[in-house]
Amino acid sequence: MKLEYIGPKAMISPQGISFKTGKDDKYVYLSHAMQIFTAINHDYKNNIIYHHNIESRTFTPDEILSTLDKAIKQLDETLEKQLQEYLDLLDTEIKNVQNDATLNDEEKNSLKNNLIIMKPYRIQRFKNKLAYEHLVEIIANEIYVHKLQEISAPFNERFWHIMQTIQGYLSTLHKVNSTVDTITNEDSITIVLKMSKIF
Repeated sequence: MKLEYIGPKAMISPQGISFKTGKDDKYVYLSHAMQIFTAINHDYKNNIIYHHNIESRTFTPDEILSTLDKAIKQLDETLEKQLQEYLDLLDTEIKNVQNDATLNDEEKNSLKNNLIIMKPYRIQRFKNKLAYEHLVEIIANEIYVHKLQEISAPFNERFWHIMQTIQGYLSTLHKVNSTVDTITNEDSITIVLKMSKIF
């Protein structure tokens, strides 16, 4: 599977194609999520507080996929199945344009062509989303397995988004309650994800 930045969410209609601001390609979060994973993925001993500075670096798509491959059994089969389901959904969407009673023939043809043109774009966005979701899932699993109580990172929009996503995965996968907050010091703002006690 190839990972690469593709762009914001496409809004496709018979009138044309536009892009929704605020709906970033999940690719932009991958390196930040890898920084969190790298910081927490190590051997632990009981009753020791670990402090790690999150590296400010960009991870290559190959490094991200290699990390996922090591952490998730049968990754290729899982991704292939998820991708095929999405491809089927896109094909059905294109096919169903003909049955849309609200559109005239010219509008149907225009919408169908726009959907076909944007299909590779949407597939790449979906691949990036899959990689992001699986990466956040393995971070949530690391937190749960090692009973981590707190993770912090420098404040920025991307870390904030990732911390909130981790929070959702902890709740859904492991029934762990958590909070995301900020701490302001004289010269910096830090995002803190705090977990309730994990038994």
